[in-house]
Amino acid sequence: METEGTRARIIATTVELMEAQGYHATGLNQILHQSGTPKGSLYHHFPGGKEELAAEAVSAAGQALTHELDAIIGEGTDLGMALSLLTSFFRERLQTSNFQKGCPLATVTLEMAATSDPMQHACRAVYHDWQVRLERLLIASGCEPARASARALFVLSVIEGALLLCQAERSTHPLEQAVEELRLLFEGDTKAS
Repeated sequence: METEGTRARIIATTVELMEAQGYHATGLNQILHQSGTPKGSLYHHFPGGKEELAAEAVSAAGQALTHELDAIIGEGTDLGMALSLLTSFFRERLQTSNFQKGCPLATVTLEMAATSDPMQHACRAVYHDWQVRLERLLIASGCEPARASARALFVLSVIEGALLLCQAERSTHPLEQAVEELRLLFEGDTKAS
């Protein structure tokens, strides 16, 4: 059991470090030091080294946020309520981390997805999971099923971009404004249908 605890601790430390400082700035020695694990443990659990560990960390960070999305979207939650809850979740995440934590994947995706197949696959899988959940929410809120996938991609793109702008401005205003525009846009679509 301690073996799994060690593995989980290494992954959790890697998630924290990569989100705050990116893939390249996160060194294996820093991960080992902050997780309190010996070097042999790292290579025992991640024989593929840093790239394997980073892909696992991306998946773990993505799953954690996927669970948050599942809780937010929950059965019976309409689009407006889900957007409000998402805004609150990300606002708190940004503010309590001094704007270091927006999307847990963004920094690593920008840095590594174009050059690392394992990282690209991990990032793509997580973003796909989020898009599928948003698509289900949109359909449940009255969006035409034929348009739901494209709309979910649009919502995800707007939120992801807004989180980046929040970090650039050290303000939650971009997220709040973007989500309000999404709400108005989708309310208009619902009334037009």
